[in-house]
Amino acid sequence: NFVDSYIPVRDSYWSLIITYPTFLIPFVTWLLMGYFRTVPFEVEECAYIDGCSRVRTLLQIVLPMALPGVACAILFSFTLCWNEFLYSLVFIQDQLEKTLSIGVFTELVRGDIYFWGSLMAACLTGCIPILIIYAFFMDYFVTGLTAGAIK
Repeated sequence: NFVDSYIPVRDSYWSLIITYPTFLIPFVTWLLMGYFRTVPFEVEECAYIDGCSRVRTLLQIVLPMALPGVACAILFSFTLCWNEFLYSLVFIQDQLEKTLSIGVFTELVRGDIYFWGSLMAACLTGCIPILIIYAFFMDYFVTGLTAGAIK
């Protein structure tokens, strides 16, 4: 089949790469809308008066001010992709291509038998990257969450 030979989507990570933006783009847009509303418009007006274009104002003025919100959106998006279950379960059946969350569920649970040692080790291994990323970006994360609380 031409489609199978041209783009190998079935049982590959490409199926997830194509479908993850379907829930990430609306979520990040909703999250950043509230944060960009906290950036004062007067700062943008001052940049326009100084001769900045809209793109330069966005890149040099607005985005640095909104960096905590963008970092918060990236952290939440990474967490959503890392812990996503349904798309991975449906799109990837190959044992070697399974994501960690699906591999733990399908390979370490056999009916009513739980391989507890391996199951707990796999869960800890799955938590470590998220913990490291959250620890590294903690200042941006807290600033991004509390941005709209106090004016």
